[in-house]
Amino acid sequence: MKTKLSEKLSHFARMEASAQQFFKEATACREEATRSLDQVDREGWLKLAHEWTELALAAERGQIFCRD
Repeated sequence: MKTKLSEKLSHFARMEASAQQFFKEATACREEATRSLDQVDREGWLKLAHEWTELALAAERGQIFCRD
């Protein structure tokens, strides 16, 4: 039986997992940027890293929705 508390905890766990995944994606993008020889590519990777980081921070604050 699901209770309001268990639903909130489940939602929090999904948000935390999302945040962790988003931070991993940001790290991968920064790593690609360091390997990139082309300045335009490097800037693109860094922009993606920034966007993933913003998503991660929003997930930590509970400001995005997760699919069930």
